[in-house]
Amino acid sequence: MIKKRAVFFISTLMVIVFLMCSCSSVSSKKVTAVKKAPKEKIIVLAAASLTEAFTEMGKDIKKEKNIEISFDFAGSQQLVTLIEQDVSADVFASADTKNMDKVINEKKVEGSTIFTKNQLVIGKYKDSKINIDSLKDLAKNGVKIVVGDKSVPCGAYFYKAINEAVVDKVIDKDTYNKILKNIKSSELNVKDIVSKVAMGNADVGIVYKTDINKSNQDKIQIIMDKEFSKQNVEYPVAIISASNHKKAAKTFLRYLTSNKGKALMNKYGFTVK
Repeated sequence: MIKKRAVFFISTLMVIVFLMCSCSSVSSKKVTAVKKAPKEKIIVLAAASLTEAFTEMGKDIKKEKNIEISFDFAGSQQLVTLIEQDVSADVFASADTKNMDKVINEKKVEGSTIFTKNQLVIGKYKDSKINIDSLKDLAKNGVKIVVGDKSVPCGAYFYKAINEAVVDKVIDKDTYNKILKNIKSSELNVKDIVSKVAMGNADVGIVYKTDINKSNQDKIQIIMDKEFSKQNVEYPVAIISASNHKKAAKTFLRYLTSNKGKALMNKYGFTVK
């Protein structure tokens, strides 16, 4: 009798262990399935000056929100052209309000929010033999200047600044004309300006403060000038009206304007409230 009970007990125990292992296996498969679930994917069209900050932010959002972000960095005016051509994308972040206002008026985006600010500066090639301390020095003989094209935000800010300097009598018309004469190249995005200065193809470039960073600060020096600092360099962001992933796009915007997002923008030299 005792022997039968022992056999029954052992048999029952084996069944329980088997069931527990089976449940554990099913549970493990479910966890694995969750981990392998397809990530949401969005495309963000962003001003070139946002490259470093947004690239890191994209990695953080992928880890924390399970959203994979593809970025297309270019001049804001180039991105507007893509939006007008109905390219597949979900978010637009511009380096100025002018380009954003254009697509708002065309009803290509849904409103906009200013999420950060930047500062226009003179980026001087450190090995240049010419002494540059201010806007006026850009008129010196032999200075090679690289700026943004007038259609590019950084270029538009530059021309606005020197025009205002003439009006405010900070520089005279002759100095203004000499500065224009010293412009050797007009680029379609700010990163191309930075590259030309870093390679020594120009003495100075008019760029954003954030564009001079760890990757190039050994070759480029930041020179602040109050005429450039007066420019109100604001960055608006908006969801593209034709987006098919508006829920994920909204998650990106919330992260961008959250404390974590603001801290990351600060890390890369941008100004946030």
